[in-house]
Amino acid sequence: MRSKTSYFNPTLFKKNLARFWPLWGGASIIGALFPLAFLTILIRENALFGEPMSDPLGVTAGYYQIVAWILPTLSLLYAALCALAAWGWLYNPRSVGMYHSLPVTRKGIFVTDFLSGMAMMLIPYAVTGGLAILVSAIVGGLEPVGLAVTILAVAGQSFFFFASATAVVFVTGNPFAFAALYFIFHFIAAGAEWLVTRLMTMFYFGVERSYQGVIEFLSPAMYLTRKLEVDTEYMQVINPEGWEEAVLESVTLVNGHLIALYALAGVVLLAFAWGLYRRRRSESAGDVVAVGWMKPVFRYGVALCAACTGGMALYSVFFAGYETTRTASPVPLALCMAVCGVIGYYIASMLLSKSLRVFRGSWKGILATALASAALCAAVALDPFGVESWTPQPEEVGSVLLIVNGGNGGSVFARLTDPALIQDILDVHQAVLAEREDLNKSRRGLEGEDVSVAYLDVTYYEGKIGSPHTSRMYNLPCSRERMERSQALQKLAALAANPAIQEADIFEDVSGENIEARLTGGYAYGLYNPETKEMEQMDLTLDQAKALEAALRRDIQAGHCGRTLFLPDGNYEKAVYTGNLDLYYSVTDLDRPQTGAHSQSVSLRLSVYCTETLKALEDLGIVSENRRPLTYAEWDALENEEKGLPYEGDYDPYSGAYYEDSFGTVYPEEAYVYPGEEVDAALLH
Repeated sequence: MRSKTSYFNPTLFKKNLARFWPLWGGASIIGALFPLAFLTILIRENALFGEPMSDPLGVTAGYYQIVAWILPTLSLLYAALCALAAWGWLYNPRSVGMYHSLPVTRKGIFVTDFLSGMAMMLIPYAVTGGLAILVSAIVGGLEPVGLAVTILAVAGQSFFFFASATAVVFVTGNPFAFAALYFIFHFIAAGAEWLVTRLMTMFYFGVERSYQGVIEFLSPAMYLTRKLEVDTEYMQVINPEGWEEAVLESVTLVNGHLIALYALAGVVLLAFAWGLYRRRRSESAGDVVAVGWMKPVFRYGVALCAACTGGMALYSVFFAGYETTRTASPVPLALCMAVCGVIGYYIASMLLSKSLRVFRGSWKGILATALASAALCAAVALDPFGVESWTPQPEEVGSVLLIVNGGNGGSVFARLTDPALIQDILDVHQAVLAEREDLNKSRRGLEGEDVSVAYLDVTYYEGKIGSPHTSRMYNLPCSRERMERSQALQKLAALAANPAIQEADIFEDVSGENIEARLTGGYAYGLYNPETKEMEQMDLTLDQAKALEAALRRDIQAGHCGRTLFLPDGNYEKAVYTGNLDLYYSVTDLDRPQTGAHSQSVSLRLSVYCTETLKALEDLGIVSENRRPLTYAEWDALENEEKGLPYEGDYDPYSGAYYEDSFGTVYPEEAYVYPGEEVDAALLH
């Protein structure tokens, strides 16, 4: 009679579970605490045997939230422990010899140990889930579809992460290397993208690249955590007491199909692990990398990672601050990367050979590493794809987020969808790029110039609402001389004072297609009383607030607002007042009227250019000879004149503090006095 070959050994399976019962047993106890805690709450509130739950979908939403936001990270960590438990014998030469002397084929060992590890993965989830289902069933919170989706999601994620851990097990030869390579395997894609974006940020003027997750699907734990979402839909109903309330109508695990795709990827990884095990040499136990053809990959991978991370760190220590431009110098950075790459090459070689004697005959590897590091630096620095000079086509842009900070103070923050304004922003952007050789200079490159720095941040969106197309951020020197000769800075100053942009900036929180805003009042503060020498505040009536709102809108349309952002050094303090004008609104979101109205305020920092608003303040009697606003220069002059006051020096509009000699001393007779309708022409130049 022909004998049968078994690919599963029950004795070995039971032995594995018995040996590592503290692992899965302890995890089961910890997991069981959560449904038991929920049961305790129900008992304490006498809700255990009361009326059934009216919204079992709420329980499903809780399950989905765990699947989406907790399970990927938990499975990532727990799979590593289970893999070490199931396959840890591969890292000990004596254990390897003992296992391979058993009357079980390699295929039988592979299948049995994999099933053992999967059992250790799933037992805690089964215990926790079983108790949660029991408690939910008792209180009537059991929803079959959500339960089935949750079980499949848990099984799929558990299988993928354990399969990936199994694949890494057969690549390595000791537990420390396994732990390092396992997490590298799961995060190398995200790390590589981050390194490239950092290099781009260092080399390209205005390109402040942040991590975008372009290849994040190769980092499963991060990708699942970001992509899995819980979508809930509510329906408004009238309860028996006659009150309107929101009732959960449906719950969906968004992008749940990704779990199935990763489970299929787990099958491929499992087949890969089996292929490695079939050819694995018993003598590889203890090696950092147990697969011969992967040793060069490890060596040069470590070298390039060291070149990027170490090179940028070395450059920041020895060269940052010495550049004449705001971007990095390619040659010093390439040198730093080559040096760190060579160090990484030797470290990897020592780990692979388990010896310090790795220098003889290594010149070819050193040369290849240095050239590869320099080539990577050059490939990014030369900008072959034109990233630095790129601007989108107008038809590609649906909306823009514009942020402008003035050189001495003041800012603009506006979301815009008007095609004409978008074209104006693109014109400014292109003008900045046309002058980037001059505008890109660092303070060291501007030595001898007393230069303030403005900030321009433009984010383009493909639609009115959606993910960003791209963004650019520029630090622009804007001294008096540069403002006179730079077309880009002049265009930016005009753009900042554009009435439509100022309207979007000042009234952003109380305007929009789906917003209903009602003016309710206001507040004026920072008004100086010469008799008491104190600052006074006062509430505004609704009529006063309406008059001031109308005056403010006239100032905006006349282009008076936003003109202080690019004033030359010293004149900002003479043009801007210390006090603010606040207007209060009651705002209702028409898309969610059930949330009711909420309070919102509009705050305006007054300047000498806001002639309509200043005149309205006088006409309403809010401002008079005995109660008037002070410019920062006037306030500083009073501070210097009255030694008893707590501050001395000039005002920094960004930090809100006074610093001695930051702009030079301003004396009372030189301070810019409160104007009527006329504006000092000197401030315009």
